[in-house]
Amino acid sequence: MAGVPKLIILSEQFRGKSFELVNDKYSVGRVDQREICIKDPTVSTYHCEFIKKGATYTLKDCQSTNGTRINNIPITGEQDLQSSDILQIGGVEILYDCEDKTVTTALKTQTGINLQGAQVGISTIKEMSNFSPFASSKKGGKSQKLMIIIVVLLVIVILALLAYLINLMFFKSSQPRTEIQGQFEQVQL
Repeated sequence: MAGVPKLIILSEQFRGKSFELVNDKYSVGRVDQREICIKDPTVSTYHCEFIKKGATYTLKDCQSTNGTRINNIPITGEQDLQSSDILQIGGVEILYDCEDKTVTTALKTQTGINLQGAQVGISTIKEMSNFSPFASSKKGGKSQKLMIIIVVLLVIVILALLAYLINLMFFKSSQPRTEIQGQFEQVQL
Protein backbone atom coordinates (compact mmCIF):
# COMPACT_ATOMS: atom_id res chain seq x y z
CA MET A 1 0.00 0.00 0.00
CA ALA A 2 1.29 3.42 -0.94
CA GLY A 3 1.99 6.01 1.75
CA VAL A 4 0.17 9.27 2.28
CA PRO A 5 0.68 11.72 -0.59
CA LYS A 6 2.43 14.89 0.42
CA LEU A 7 3.68 18.18 -0.90
CA ILE A 8 7.27 19.18 -0.08
CA ILE A 9 8.32 22.77 -0.73
CA LEU A 10 11.65 23.04 -2.54
CA SER A 11 11.93 26.83 -2.80
CA GLU A 12 14.48 28.56 -0.58
CA GLN A 13 12.23 30.50 1.79
CA PHE A 14 10.01 27.55 2.78
CA ARG A 15 12.35 24.64 1.92
CA GLY A 16 11.49 21.37 3.64
CA LYS A 17 8.00 22.41 4.77
CA SER A 18 5.57 19.65 3.89
CA PHE A 19 1.82 19.10 3.77
CA GLU A 20 0.29 15.61 4.01
CA LEU A 21 -2.73 15.19 1.78
CA VAL A 22 -5.41 13.16 3.60
CA ASN A 23 -8.61 15.07 2.75
CA ASP A 24 -10.55 14.96 -0.50
CA LYS A 25 -9.95 18.61 -1.37
CA TYR A 26 -7.46 21.34 -0.47
CA SER A 27 -7.47 24.99 -1.46
CA VAL A 28 -4.10 26.72 -1.79
CA GLY A 29 -3.40 30.43 -1.39
CA ARG A 30 -1.44 32.99 0.57
CA VAL A 31 -4.24 33.74 3.08
CA ASP A 32 -4.94 31.85 6.31
CA GLN A 33 -8.43 30.81 5.11
CA ARG A 34 -6.84 28.24 2.75
CA GLU A 35 -6.10 24.69 3.89
CA ILE A 36 -2.60 25.08 2.46
CA CYS A 37 -1.35 28.59 3.16
CA ILE A 38 1.88 29.68 1.44
CA LYS A 39 2.61 33.28 2.38
CA ASP A 40 4.51 34.26 -0.73
CA PRO A 41 3.66 37.38 -2.81
CA THR A 42 3.70 35.33 -6.05
CA VAL A 43 0.93 33.05 -4.73
CA SER A 44 -2.63 34.34 -5.29
CA THR A 45 -5.08 34.54 -2.39
CA TYR A 46 -6.99 31.63 -3.98
CA HIS A 47 -4.39 30.11 -6.28
CA CYS A 48 -5.31 26.48 -6.91
CA GLU A 49 -6.93 23.32 -5.56
CA PHE A 50 -5.88 19.72 -4.98
CA ILE A 51 -8.77 17.33 -5.57
CA LYS A 52 -8.49 13.63 -4.66
CA LYS A 53 -9.20 11.25 -7.56
CA GLY A 54 -8.62 7.61 -6.69
CA ALA A 55 -5.14 7.06 -5.27
CA THR A 56 -3.77 10.37 -6.53
CA TYR A 57 -4.72 14.03 -6.71
CA THR A 58 -5.64 16.41 -9.49
CA LEU A 59 -4.31 19.96 -9.54
CA LYS A 60 -6.68 22.71 -10.68
CA ASP A 61 -5.59 26.31 -11.26
CA CYS A 62 -8.18 28.81 -9.97
CA GLN A 63 -7.38 31.64 -12.44
CA SER A 64 -4.32 32.65 -10.44
CA THR A 65 -2.36 35.76 -11.34
CA ASN A 66 1.06 34.09 -11.73
CA GLY A 67 -0.17 30.71 -12.93
CA THR A 68 0.37 27.10 -11.96
CA ARG A 69 2.79 24.74 -13.69
CA ILE A 70 3.47 21.01 -13.55
CA ASN A 71 6.99 19.98 -14.62
CA ASN A 72 7.44 23.48 -16.06
CA ILE A 73 4.31 23.23 -18.25
CA PRO A 74 1.51 25.72 -17.52
CA ILE A 75 -1.90 24.24 -16.72
CA THR A 76 -5.18 25.95 -17.46
CA GLY A 77 -7.78 23.44 -16.24
CA GLU A 78 -7.21 20.30 -14.19
CA GLN A 79 -4.34 17.85 -14.48
CA ASP A 80 -3.70 14.55 -12.69
CA LEU A 81 -0.52 14.40 -10.63
CA GLN A 82 2.10 11.67 -10.62
CA SER A 83 4.68 11.00 -7.96
CA SER A 84 7.73 13.26 -8.25
CA ASP A 85 5.90 15.91 -10.30
CA ILE A 86 7.37 19.35 -9.73
CA LEU A 87 4.65 21.93 -9.16
CA GLN A 88 5.14 25.66 -9.47
CA ILE A 89 2.52 27.63 -7.62
CA GLY A 90 3.36 31.20 -8.51
CA GLY A 91 7.08 31.39 -7.79
CA VAL A 92 7.08 28.57 -5.22
CA GLU A 93 8.40 25.19 -6.34
CA ILE A 94 6.87 22.09 -4.72
CA LEU A 95 7.48 18.35 -5.05
CA TYR A 96 4.41 16.08 -5.17
CA ASP A 97 5.38 12.82 -3.46
CA CYS A 98 2.98 9.91 -3.27
CA GLU A 99 5.80 7.41 -2.56
CA ASP A 100 5.36 5.77 -5.94
CA LYS A 101 8.91 4.76 -6.89
CA THR A 102 8.09 4.05 -10.55
CA VAL A 103 9.52 7.30 -11.91
CA THR A 104 11.66 6.44 -14.92
CA THR A 105 12.36 9.80 -16.54
CA ALA A 106 14.96 12.25 -15.32
CA LEU A 107 13.35 15.25 -13.68
CA LYS A 108 15.34 18.36 -12.95
CA THR A 109 13.71 21.18 -11.05
CA GLN A 110 14.29 24.89 -11.53
CA THR A 111 16.31 24.82 -8.33
CA GLY A 112 18.64 22.31 -10.02
CA ILE A 113 17.65 19.23 -8.04
CA ASN A 114 17.89 16.06 -10.15
CA LEU A 115 15.25 13.57 -9.00
CA GLN A 116 16.11 10.54 -11.16
CA GLY A 117 16.50 7.51 -8.92
CA ALA A 118 16.36 9.64 -5.78
CA GLN A 119 14.74 8.35 -2.64
CA VAL A 120 12.41 11.32 -2.43
CA GLY A 121 11.63 12.50 1.06
CA ILE A 122 12.35 15.21 3.53
CA SER A 123 15.80 13.82 4.36
CA THR A 124 16.71 13.85 0.65
CA ILE A 125 15.62 17.45 0.35
CA LYS A 126 17.81 18.43 3.30
CA GLU A 127 20.83 16.66 1.77
CA MET A 128 20.29 18.47 -1.53
CA SER A 129 19.79 21.94 -0.05
CA ASN A 130 23.11 23.15 -1.48
CA PHE A 131 21.77 22.81 -5.05
CA SER A 132 19.72 25.99 -4.82
CA PRO A 133 20.73 28.75 -7.23
CA PHE A 134 20.34 31.13 -4.27
CA ALA A 135 22.74 29.22 -2.01
CA SER A 136 26.03 31.00 -1.52
CA SER A 137 29.09 29.49 -3.12
CA LYS A 138 32.75 30.40 -3.36
CA LYS A 139 32.37 31.24 -7.05
CA GLY A 140 29.34 33.43 -6.34
CA GLY A 141 31.27 35.18 -3.56
CA LYS A 142 34.15 36.04 -5.90
CA SER A 143 31.86 37.40 -8.60
CA GLN A 144 29.96 39.41 -6.00
CA LYS A 145 33.21 40.95 -4.69
CA LEU A 146 34.30 41.74 -8.24
CA MET A 147 30.96 43.45 -8.89
CA ILE A 148 31.34 45.57 -5.73
CA ILE A 149 34.86 46.61 -6.77
CA ILE A 150 33.63 47.61 -10.23
CA VAL A 151 30.78 49.66 -8.76
CA VAL A 152 33.14 51.43 -6.34
CA LEU A 153 35.56 52.24 -9.17
CA LEU A 154 32.71 53.61 -11.29
CA VAL A 155 31.58 55.84 -8.43
CA ILE A 156 35.14 57.16 -8.00
CA VAL A 157 35.44 57.89 -11.74
CA ILE A 158 32.07 59.66 -11.77
CA LEU A 159 33.03 61.77 -8.74
CA ALA A 160 36.38 62.66 -10.35
CA LEU A 161 34.62 63.73 -13.55
CA LEU A 162 32.17 65.86 -11.58
CA ALA A 163 35.03 67.50 -9.68
CA TYR A 164 36.84 68.18 -12.97
CA LEU A 165 33.72 69.70 -14.55
CA ILE A 166 33.07 71.90 -11.51
CA ASN A 167 36.71 72.99 -11.49
CA LEU A 168 36.57 73.70 -15.22
CA MET A 169 33.40 75.74 -14.85
CA PHE A 170 34.86 77.75 -11.95
CA PHE A 171 38.04 78.66 -13.77
CA LYS A 172 36.24 79.39 -17.04
CA SER A 173 33.91 81.82 -15.29
CA SER A 174 36.73 83.44 -13.27
CA GLN A 175 39.11 83.86 -16.25
CA PRO A 176 36.99 86.34 -18.17
CA ARG A 177 36.55 88.44 -15.03
CA THR A 178 40.32 88.64 -14.59
CA GLU A 179 40.84 89.67 -18.22
CA ILE A 180 38.06 92.24 -18.00
CA GLN A 181 39.43 93.59 -14.74
CA GLY A 182 42.91 93.86 -16.31
CA GLN A 183 41.49 95.74 -19.30
CA PHE A 184 39.48 98.01 -16.98
CA GLU A 185 42.62 98.86 -15.01
CA GLN A 186 44.47 99.78 -18.22
CA VAL A 187 41.68 102.10 -19.31
CA GLN A 188 41.61 103.88 -15.96
CA LEU A 189 45.33 104.63 -16.08
